Amino acid sequence: MSGPGSKAPGKSPVNGPANQALWQRADAVIPNGGMYFTRSARFAGNDVMPGFIQSAKGCRITDVDNKTYLDFNCGNGPNLLGYRHPEVEAAAAEQAGKMDLATFFPEQMPAYAERLLQWGSEFDWSVFTKNGSDSTNLAMRIMRAKRQQPYIVLFDAAYHGFGVELALADESRFDSNQAYVIRIPWNDTQALQAVAEKYGEQLAGLVINPLDQSPARPVSEISKAMASAIARFKSKTGAYIAVDDVRHGFRLHPKGSHQQMGVEPDLICLGKALANGYSTSVVLGKQELRSAAEQINFTATYMFSSVAFCAGIATLDIYERDNVFPHLWAMGTKLVEGITQAAAATGHQDLVMSGPPTMPTLLFSQDVKAKRARTFAANASRLGAIFHPLLNWFVCYAHQEADIDEAISIAAQALQDTPTSL
Repeated sequence: MSGPGSKAPGKSPVNGPANQALWQRADAVIPNGGMYFTRSARFAGNDVMPGFIQSAKGCRITDVDNKTYLDFNCGNGPNLLGYRHPEVEAAAAEQAGKMDLATFFPEQMPAYAERLLQWGSEFDWSVFTKNGSDSTNLAMRIMRAKRQQPYIVLFDAAYHGFGVELALADESRFDSNQAYVIRIPWNDTQALQAVAEKYGEQLAGLVINPLDQSPARPVSEISKAMASAIARFKSKTGAYIAVDDVRHGFRLHPKGSHQQMGVEPDLICLGKALANGYSTSVVLGKQELRSAAEQINFTATYMFSSVAFCAGIATLDIYERDNVFPHLWAMGTKLVEGITQAAAATGHQDLVMSGPPTMPTLLFSQDVKAKRARTFAANASRLGAIFHPLLNWFVCYAHQEADIDEAISIAAQALQDTPTSL
């Protein structure tokens, strides 16, 4: 495989000397130079996007070679309001001056739980976690504890975190790791009905993402028929429903993606954008499942960050006060429309933009191994914008009209520089 500094003839590398040096150091001491899948720039392809970032502000990031980019990856989701939003940073800094972690619970913990339940008013209790994966795993445990049954239903290719039962590839090759997980095709109502008939009362619950949003594939929303089938599934089997809103929370609906889906969950898992980049996640649940949650031994050292709790409260306050969601939708719509028009003008008739405008995905329908998408993304990086070639993008509150105009201009030039067939 070519090294991180390799490039097409006549084109400068996206990764400059400082980035290349850090890749070499990372390769020497970290498996695969950073085996963290979507967080690694290498997931996009070799030298498509800069590998190492030194600073961020608003909707822009600066890499270690001191090149600044308009960012539509948003830290893979957490940047909701804008990197280093002054009010969030002030709340975090004030608490950091007192403490972050200390013996026992921080005094902010009940206030943070109250604020989350004010936002998600149909839920009755909250349990804090650190990562989205913690939340989805905990949701499964709670449903099993309540039902005293083992089986969990998931959807094909749906990512719910790093838990061994939830893994899309079973690294250990032992079927027993996923023996009680049943995966069915997205929007397949007959498959869900068949699972209900076969397993019946042995089913503990179903975990669902708001969208079928997998790498290098067009995004698919849940159908109305599937939303209705999930309600029937719950009624027939007694199983519980958990919505994994870790990735999509606050960008599909201001009060939770389940509102947009037409699904009534018993549990909702939140993370990523919850505290604008500070590490806190949560499970919110209905009263019926409180006793099950209370049975579970669940703790970890860094779940009780008072700094993150304060950042989370500030983020929710700003999100609601400033009516952030309509702005995200408007800026995303402007971006998608502008790039679609640029594609038509540059001969890329097969460009496909899918998904909600707050989290759009760009693909080409005639694009073997996403070679053209990667070329477009690399061209955009050289021009100063981060557009992921395989994953969905993200829009944040710091993206203003002038930023979107600049992004469309960069995308148009990147499309012009990308052959219509590769």
